[in-house]
Amino acid sequence: MQLDSFKTIVFIDDDCIFCNYWGNFILKNDQSKSILISPANSSVYKELQKKFNLLPDPKETIILLHENDIFEKSNAVIKIAGLMKNWHSIIIIGYIIPNFIRDFLYDMIAKKRKSLMTDSCVIDELKKKDKYIL
Repeated sequence: MQLDSFKTIVFIDDDCIFCNYWGNFILKNDQSKSILISPANSSVYKELQKKFNLLPDPKETIILLHENDIFEKSNAVIKIAGLMKNWHSIIIIGYIIPNFIRDFLYDMIAKKRKSLMTDSCVIDELKKKDKYIL
């Protein structure tokens, strides 16, 4: 797959039920219909690694590629909400909170994410979506 052919991709930990839940949420609520989801072990992510040095590990944080810019952690969450073009865009007011505070809260949730949800069917549901790319 050509990485340049995609405008907006969210990379997630595909083994994490919490991450897959939010991947499903994004695709269900994306009014722009432009956001794609890809797992951390995809060929698309491997291509992205070749293009950008020092990428964060998608098994540890959400990564957003949007118009050749990389966003991670709370910046990715806020940017995704804005790109969804619906009422969730209100989350962009989160930018008024200093980044170190937002990322601290993000990291707290990320540490607990694997114990927050146990219903693994969300993983299978996400993998069946048209906008889930490998």
